[in-house]
Amino acid sequence: MSDSFALLLRQQSLWFAALPESLQLQLLAQAKTIQLDTGQRLFSRGDEFDGIYVLLSGALLIAGVHSSGREALLTIVEAGDWIGEIALFDRKARTHDATASVACRLLHLNNSALQQLVQQDPLWWQRFGQLLTEKMRLVFQALEDMSLLPVSVRLARRLLMLCRLHQQDERYLIPVQQEQLGQLLSLSRQTINQLLQQLAASGVIRTSYAQIEVLDLNLLKQAAEIALN
Repeated sequence: MSDSFALLLRQQSLWFAALPESLQLQLLAQAKTIQLDTGQRLFSRGDEFDGIYVLLSGALLIAGVHSSGREALLTIVEAGDWIGEIALFDRKARTHDATASVACRLLHLNNSALQQLVQQDPLWWQRFGQLLTEKMRLVFQALEDMSLLPVSVRLARRLLMLCRLHQQDERYLIPVQQEQLGQLLSLSRQTINQLLQQLAASGVIRTSYAQIEVLDLNLLKQAAEIALN
């Protein structure tokens, strides 16, 4: 694996950057690249464990489908995020669907590569466990935000996160539907629509079908940084 991947991951992934360089290279020596087209499925709920992944570019939608057919979008995986490590520990089936919302490039460590790493150095179990604890912290933070932050602040923060995924030159074009935003924030589509209209009236964003363009990033940051008394 080339040095360019190591440099990219050091910039994108705090977990990877914290590893000693020798371990970074050891991990990358076992990894293989994967390309996904828009709409292509990486794995589905119920699939057997086939390794872990890190997203280098693009965006992945993590969703679940209820028996009624309704889909729940849980999160959007960003560049530098690792996925799949839950099944590494419990060896159970995949918990959700992972689908490319735009063209993606990933690194894949399959089961054989992971077993080789932990056999060479059992401390890899602890290091992979840190990926799980990082996600637990994010889950608890999201639950706290839902309880304490105004819905307008939660929306602004989510849009800021999506800006990092979809910057084109100096423009921020976010290909997301209002229903998807509602699912991510546990808000109704009507509430999302009202909040977006308020941001549009303030000159922060412009909305069109299945797309949001951020017109003023500084104003969006101000909307996301309202302090609680």
